[in-house]
Amino acid sequence: MNHGFIELKKKVIDRGLCTLCGTCIGICPKGSLTLAYDNDEPQIEQNGTCSSCGLCYKVCPGADIPIPELTEFCFNKKHEVKPDDLGIFSCSSMGFATDHMVRKAGASGGIATALLIYGLETGLIDCALVAGFSEEKPWRTEAKIAITKKELIEASQSKYAPVAVNAMLNEAIKRGFRKIAIVGCPCHIHAIRKLEYQGLRPEIVNKIKLLLGLFCGAQFNFEGTRHVLLEKCGVTDLEDITKIQYRGRSTSGWDSRFVVELNKGERRELQKFDLVFGGLMFFKRDRCAMCIDWSAELADISLADYWGPSINTDDGASYSSILVRSNRGMEWYQEAQKAGCIQVRDSSPEYLIKSSGFETKKHGNAFHLNWRSRHGWPTPDYHYIPNYSPSKW
Repeated sequence: MNHGFIELKKKVIDRGLCTLCGTCIGICPKGSLTLAYDNDEPQIEQNGTCSSCGLCYKVCPGADIPIPELTEFCFNKKHEVKPDDLGIFSCSSMGFATDHMVRKAGASGGIATALLIYGLETGLIDCALVAGFSEEKPWRTEAKIAITKKELIEASQSKYAPVAVNAMLNEAIKRGFRKIAIVGCPCHIHAIRKLEYQGLRPEIVNKIKLLLGLFCGAQFNFEGTRHVLLEKCGVTDLEDITKIQYRGRSTSGWDSRFVVELNKGERRELQKFDLVFGGLMFFKRDRCAMCIDWSAELADISLADYWGPSINTDDGASYSSILVRSNRGMEWYQEAQKAGCIQVRDSSPEYLIKSSGFETKKHGNAFHLNWRSRHGWPTPDYHYIPNYSPSKW
């Protein structure tokens, strides 16, 4: 029996399990779903006739994510439940984009942007679905279709608010793109893998050439950003904002800052620690607190900040952490390296396991997921019970 949007709303959205990945919008054959806003908080709504085809419910990563099945489907290897779980990967490294502008524009080493630019310039892809900001409301995150180096650079850096990246799938096909890359958080990747696994919408799936997954500790309701803007940055009216960067650079170096530019030429900066732990952390999305995939385990390539041993550089430039997972990811990674687009070196994954992000997702969230389930609260089903035992170093 197929379930239409009414069932998706009842079993996922109204139970607080929607990840806001946007996949239901992006694969609806009738284009009957849209992203609406309530005081700048995004939500999925129906704006057309539903044919009850059931696609939105089948691909949704909100309530049902069969990680073991999807892992074997993607990598032809069994999923293992272990304390140091980072998923399947064949290469762990660290590196940076060799293009200084690309590296400087990124949140860390600019690897994601560099890989996408390489794909565009070699014809491996003709577009990338990425996270950006609205032109009309610059404080609001928005999914984009990037087709130039300039647009990719503009979409660099992390966004600490939900972005329905997968909502652009139908639009990309409609505009005639045939080779698509997607950059997303674990939930975006989960949805695409469910789409592939079930053999749904092949006219979309067959055009997806690369999935770049971003390590993700959580996303935050926009209300958290609003509080930071008003309480810590002195912004009294959102309409005064011309640009926001959650992971911008300071004017004097490489350190990560929350940057707000105003229409009078003013610029406000806030250190990342004050942004996250002094504001956003209190507004973590509840669904994110139940996610146990930190490192985008089903992506072709997973990317993060570098948290390993200190590296001596003349200018303190940033690096990215890289986990290459699939065969097509490895081919892309190696060719980009040969082309001189990225510079990388091997790096032990041990420091990733010792990071606060791992502790948050693989231990804290895993415990809360189990605890909520025991008490009958709405929870996502990952088809396995994670091991959240204390790590032994």
